Amino acid sequence: MTTDLESRVPRRLAYAGVISLMIKMAGAVLSYVSIVAFAHLLDAEQYGRFAFGLNAAIIISAIGNLGTSTGIMRYWPKYLMASDPARAKGTVELGFALAFWGGLALTGLLALVSAARALLGLPSEFSFALAIGLLGLMISMGDYSTNLLRAQGSTLVSMLPRDVIWRVAAPALSYVILYAGLGLSGTDALLISALVLLVLNLWQGRHIANHVRALGKGLVAIREFAALRPSLLPIWLSGIVYAMIQQFDVVIVGSLLSKPEAGAYFAAQKTALMLSLVLIAGGLVTAPQMAALFHAGRRAELQRLCQKLAVAIAATTLLGFGVLIAIGGFLLRLFDPAFASAYPILIIIGFGTVVDAVSGPNSYLMQMTNYERPYLKVMITSYALVIAAQFVLVPRFGSLGAAYASAAGVILWNVLVIAFLRRQAKLDPSLLGVLLPPKA
Repeated sequence: MTTDLESRVPRRLAYAGVISLMIKMAGAVLSYVSIVAFAHLLDAEQYGRFAFGLNAAIIISAIGNLGTSTGIMRYWPKYLMASDPARAKGTVELGFALAFWGGLALTGLLALVSAARALLGLPSEFSFALAIGLLGLMISMGDYSTNLLRAQGSTLVSMLPRDVIWRVAAPALSYVILYAGLGLSGTDALLISALVLLVLNLWQGRHIANHVRALGKGLVAIREFAALRPSLLPIWLSGIVYAMIQQFDVVIVGSLLSKPEAGAYFAAQKTALMLSLVLIAGGLVTAPQMAALFHAGRRAELQRLCQKLAVAIAATTLLGFGVLIAIGGFLLRLFDPAFASAYPILIIIGFGTVVDAVSGPNSYLMQMTNYERPYLKVMITSYALVIAAQFVLVPRFGSLGAAYASAAGVILWNVLVIAFLRRQAKLDPSLLGVLLPPKA
């Protein structure tokens, strides 16, 4: 069995890696086109509301899925390697239940808070809050389905709906509604995005049901929750912190400054995060293999896998950063000519993204192994400092202060995680692990 795995893993990785990278590249372009399209479909105020709501929904999704979207990439291969299909199926069913009810509860909470503010005579936007909650729920369910399908080896079915179809269908449907003379607000754009995701989630869910049904009877989901809770809790909390690191800047800028300024920051942030394309693709494709190799005790193979990833990720991202420096102003003007002023923000966030990429898929490595708790401690410490710095710097330096704090936080947690992995696990997924491998 070990020999068979050794022969299959490189081939599967190569195939899945090429397909994933191609889809991710297409998805990155389409994602950029999508947010540019919404910038032209909406005025500055409504686009700022859309950007604020989208980032808030992503944070909501990280809270609502209770860690299941990342956890399933670890538990699925772990249980199949242990020849325990009943536990694998029970974990799948548990994950769907947690993601759905967690997201639905948060949607209801947002609606209740908005309604309570209205009853108290305070400013309240019930439909806006509901749209954020519903989109967060759909993103949560979509993240779980996508990562489960990826762990099962269904690369195309896992990636095409979110990376390609959603990013074409949502702005296209918005354009049709606007062209029909019905009007389009930031809230409408969020609801349309949620509706398209609902359809795609149902399609992925049907594919998953056919795949999992073949495993036979699964264990009772509630028993699985008790077994998984010690590791699922830190994975969940880490996911929340990571989502906030990636998304909460826009929420802070929109809250402390204005919605138009949030829109400009959003444009710079999304442009810079295109640099993380190869890092995300490499981490997502190899996360199940990381879990399988680690839990099989094959750390030397795991380190070699990390080294190959580190070289590919670092080289591609550094090249992309050079391109971003050269044409970043042009890319920002695609949104709105006024957004060109956000070029310094673009470069600062881009630099932090480069450091993140050169550090390799360390977040996946920590969570696919037994180091989810130390990873959580690093994330909480780093982001607490980021939040404190942003609330001090944004009122004084505007959006630029948010960018400096965000980039510094990303650099800090990568340095801490790599130091921990080298010392405790004798693993290093960064470029340093290629130049100076940790001693086994």
